[in-house]
Amino acid sequence: MTRTSLTAALLLGVMVSLFCAPASQAQVYKKVLEDGTVVYTDKKEAGSEEVQVESVVSEFAPVKRAATSSEDTGESADQASEDGSVQASIEITSPAHEATIRSNEGIVDVAWAARTRNVEGRLSYELWVDNQLAYQGPAAGVTLRELNRGEHRLRVRLFDESGSELAVSDTTVIFIHQASIYNPALNSNGVNIGGASGQN
Repeated sequence: MTRTSLTAALLLGVMVSLFCAPASQAQVYKKVLEDGTVVYTDKKEAGSEEVQVESVVSEFAPVKRAATSSEDTGESADQASEDGSVQASIEITSPAHEATIRSNEGIVDVAWAARTRNVEGRLSYELWVDNQLAYQGPAAGVTLRELNRGEHRLRVRLFDESGSELAVSDTTVIFIHQASIYNPALNSNGVNIGGASGQN
């Protein structure tokens, strides 16, 4: 390899290494030797002159912010609100479970509450006393009459306008206490279901 080629190769290597260095270290000096060879270096020497090197700025595409968990939760909530599934529940609110009711006439006020979602139309209810239908209609409560003394089991069924059953309450057990064992209202089935009147 000739001296000129060697010099050119060294010069190219120095220039590449210098220009690829960080901007804070990009001080380049040029020196002309006695034989006319031009040498570039990052060290200032006698007889060298500083060469101005332009800084190169790289541009990057902006980074998209990832969706936060709260945003994800919001989307899930929106999807849940658009869900058209039917939800319904019903519970007997009065009397309380295992309540003792003192009534010589066997009178008991029964009330219930329903909670529905995505249910259209009018709701209707059935009150069952000791597995016998005691009331059917839209009222949210009834008054039972002439219940005989002892234990009774209450349960309410919820229906939509088309007659489809939506929910059934838990069974509420009550105890009727009367002053006398004798009760003219006693019948063979132990409950007078004809004595129920609706409450609005």
